[in-house]
Amino acid sequence: MCDKKRIYDLFFIEKKRVVDIANLEGVSKQAISKILKQFPEFKQEKERRKAENKEKNKKWTNEYKKQKRQQLREQQMEEEEALLAGMRLLQAQSAAEMSKKRRITDEGIVTILIHHYDYDKDRKILKFNESCGSRPNDVPERFAVKV
Repeated sequence: MCDKKRIYDLFFIEKKRVVDIANLEGVSKQAISKILKQFPEFKQEKERRKAENKEKNKKWTNEYKKQKRQQLREQQMEEEEALLAGMRLLQAQSAAEMSKKRRITDEGIVTILIHHYDYDKDRKILKFNESCGSRPNDVPERFAVKV
């Protein structure tokens, strides 16, 4: 059988868990719990450990949430930076297309307004979609796609 004094020292003084004491003594957890219940301080110590673990868990959970929020913010910032870089590139391309130094080609206009065109697979052309609004005179109605 187990030494009660040793179990008392392990649990109350060295702050070992019931599972650890059971492993050291080579007996079941239930046997250790049965011995510990004989001590009047056991209930109080058990409640103290429960409160301590609850507090640890709360701190860990809050830290975990902070890390997840930080990761999400960093990911959103990276996505925004990538989107902004793409928009800057498009703006630079559009500015070059609309430069006063040269005439804008039909291909350039269609490229800029591509979301206003629908693709006709049979004819292999882009056709202006009137549902987007009326077509200005300088915007081509159809544009042949070079494959």
